[in-house]
Amino acid sequence: MQHAQETQRTRPQHLPALDGVRLLAVGLVILHHITSGSTNSTFLHLIGLQHGNGLGPPLFFVLSGALLTNVIDLARDAKNRYRNFLVRRVLRILPLYFGYLLLATAFTFLITGSGPIHLWVYALFAQNIFVHTAERTGSVLPTYHLWTIAVQDQFYLIWPLLLWRCRDVRQMRILCWASIAVCLLARLLMVSSAVPSELLIRSLPAASGCMSLGGLLALERRDPTRLTLILRRSLAPLTVACLIWMWRGLDFTSAIGALVGYQLVGVTCAALISAAMKPDSLVARVLGARFFAAGGKNLAFGMYMLHPCLLEFCTTHLPFASKLTRLTAFLGSTVALAALSSRFYERPFLNIKTGRAKSATPQGQPAPRHVRSSFSAPSITA
Repeated sequence: MQHAQETQRTRPQHLPALDGVRLLAVGLVILHHITSGSTNSTFLHLIGLQHGNGLGPPLFFVLSGALLTNVIDLARDAKNRYRNFLVRRVLRILPLYFGYLLLATAFTFLITGSGPIHLWVYALFAQNIFVHTAERTGSVLPTYHLWTIAVQDQFYLIWPLLLWRCRDVRQMRILCWASIAVCLLARLLMVSSAVPSELLIRSLPAASGCMSLGGLLALERRDPTRLTLILRRSLAPLTVACLIWMWRGLDFTSAIGALVGYQLVGVTCAALISAAMKPDSLVARVLGARFFAAGGKNLAFGMYMLHPCLLEFCTTHLPFASKLTRLTAFLGSTVALAALSSRFYERPFLNIKTGRAKSATPQGQPAPRHVRSSFSAPSITA
């Protein structure tokens, strides 16, 4: 009876601020790629946040875990829930992802006379596992940013199956905390085994802690505990601690950075998202503004996928000496192409009807609202 009452809850209200968080994450990724390793000025050195410290991916992962946990839990009683969940992920991610790989193949063949190699790694979403193979494709278009897509898709395959085995919120919380503990243990083993530094950031065991932390945020929104209050009150000091440590040389690939620094950044991202979930907070009002919310909802994924090739073209091939002119051209072209991609390429796939997920309710009774709308909440790439 208790479980039946829990599953009849209504779908949580959509929060535009979470779309704004998505745009912020993409902005941090782009900023890191523009300024990474820069020592030309104190300003660029500061906003570059040191070498190897991009804040965008951890923020992506925490937000993705929060949104996906909510979507998965709402579809708990739907028939064909796993198939429908995966179909929606496929329609959202794969068209632009494989479209980019197709462009990379075409441009590489036109410029070099031969196509890229080792694309099977990207086709199998294994570029975060076979890191060195993925770096030797010979593609003229950058592919270094696609590892985050692999991490998320691997998480998408496993997380629903684990979450649906939990009978109540308590068990789901235990699952999230256990996943965070496994992540910390995996990082400890990687550090002690001297595995390649890339795996400390890009492997699923090392990154899943952030997504599980996002899962806790989704459960907190449904059934708040002291964790919500602690995170929101800790946002300011956590942010200051992160900035100071990064200024002093935090590197996620070092032992202390992998075991402590990355977790600190993940908790700070969770605190930011928790604040964004409070509609009357300053964070929610800023990130929920129309500019951020619309950009995060419609442009973020396209901007993320397309910005590396545009950045390389604008910085190396445009006939302008002014860095400001090239930067303006880069940002303008990134937004414009992301808008065109969203409107004319991605949206038709999203409008494909995949079949309404029907709840296992007695015949003649309407399905619960959360089942009928089980896929309307956005994911990190939505």
